[in-house]
Amino acid sequence: MKKLIIILIIIPFISFSQDQSNKRNGLENLLKQAEKLVGNMDLDFNKKANLDSNESLENKIVSLWKNYSKAFEYRDYEKIASYFSFPSVFGISSNPTVLNNKNELIDRYKIVREENIQEGYKYSLMEGYEFFQLSANISIIKATYSRYNSNYNKIYTGKGIYFYKKINGDWKLYCIDSL
Repeated sequence: MKKLIIILIIIPFISFSQDQSNKRNGLENLLKQAEKLVGNMDLDFNKKANLDSNESLENKIVSLWKNYSKAFEYRDYEKIASYFSFPSVFGISSNPTVLNNKNELIDRYKIVREENIQEGYKYSLMEGYEFFQLSANISIIKATYSRYNSNYNKIYTGKGIYFYKKINGDWKLYCIDSL
């Protein structure tokens, strides 16, 4: 539709300058030239809207991951659990563990956060990420993060893959794997 409007805007400028004998052939040539010109322009605003939508989803998933990480830092196990759907799977590439409910997830995080964490752990920061949208309802973020102690010294750098799915309009974690 937008291409047609642009063509219709261009036609009067050229058609008024032609004499009657050449008007038909000139108009046909003009239309062909205008189609070529407009065809080379990127007027697909739906494509731009989809890109904006993907960037918006990417920002949302990154924000969810950062909030999840902050809850981990503060040992807020209820908050951590609020980011998940159930069942959830951990360690799919090595030794998969299925957590069927909130209580199992909280028990797992208590072990990870209180018993298996690096000595002196204080907080984590995302160092980088790659975002993948697999479908309208499935997204993955491959995050690189570093853990720091109270002296702001890096004590660990890790990578993980975090799988999100859309459930009733909300994005929830359903699978995590360390790399």
